[in-house]
Amino acid sequence: MISYKASVVLVPCACGVLILLLLLHLKTVKFKNFSLAVEARNPEHLVMERLEKARRRVNRVKLLCWVMTGPDTIITKGRAVLETWGPQCNKLLFMTDGNDTPQMPGKVVLPHVGGGRGGLVGKSKEAWRYVYKHFRSDYDWFYKCDDDTYTVVQNLKLLASGLQMAKPYYLGFHINRGSAEWLSGGAGYLLNRASLSLLEQQLSSPSNCIESGSKALNASSEDMLISYCLRRANVLITSSLDAHGKNRFLPLTPELHLPKGAMAKTDYKWVLQFYTDRATTRMDGSECCSNLAISFHYITPDAQRTLHYLVHQLHVFGSRLSDLDVEIA
Repeated sequence: MISYKASVVLVPCACGVLILLLLLHLKTVKFKNFSLAVEARNPEHLVMERLEKARRRVNRVKLLCWVMTGPDTIITKGRAVLETWGPQCNKLLFMTDGNDTPQMPGKVVLPHVGGGRGGLVGKSKEAWRYVYKHFRSDYDWFYKCDDDTYTVVQNLKLLASGLQMAKPYYLGFHINRGSAEWLSGGAGYLLNRASLSLLEQQLSSPSNCIESGSKALNASSEDMLISYCLRRANVLITSSLDAHGKNRFLPLTPELHLPKGAMAKTDYKWVLQFYTDRATTRMDGSECCSNLAISFHYITPDAQRTLHYLVHQLHVFGSRLSDLDVEIA
């Protein structure tokens, strides 16, 4: 039993302990609120956190890039790709014809295919079958482009990193001309492993989707026919527009996309008429292209090197990251 004198001493002590605990709790709450207030006043801190998460996602993407080339251009255009953006892919292949092709790291000489524009369909078919046979298990995403395509590989990986691998994907610059729709081969198009497997089933089928596609579309372009094969496998085109509705894959040069009205004065004005998102998206002028653009086409070897410097080496002091926020949230 506690005596009266002892209780006189213990009660103030207990009250003191309770007051101390209350003060500590209030300070903790105040500190947490202060931290939250600082974060609210510093949105760039949140952007940096999201950017770091996006970087980790991008770094997990395993991407194979294959470049359509030939004996006459591999040493010039192919070499420019090899010296600029190509090595940023996890695997880089140059698909060509003819055993007399100059040596090049990643060169694959495809058998039984013709050269020139007339051989592009056969070359594309054999290239996709080669990729499936040798690399389907090693990579998650598979990108085809031409040897005069400039590609921002990290932006390509960023797009891929936000998509679910279980669903078949087919992404690029969407063209719609009457009953035919396809993705531009020059702007580059992207498949994942699921769509690659379905494409292989079509290309190896006795019914031969290439031949039936040629008759159905009255066409001989490789991008149209590969699209036809994928459509037969129920692999539909997925929009690759960015969060602002701007194009990431661009079928022409920056000089034709960026100045308003420049494209309409050239033989490429058909792009303005037949690209799928023409009702809502500009193809020329300052609003043409995503800030996270992935590709441009008809890029000369010198322009490849110029673009690579501007994209990867030139820095603007004090530039902000806030316009990335919507892309990596």
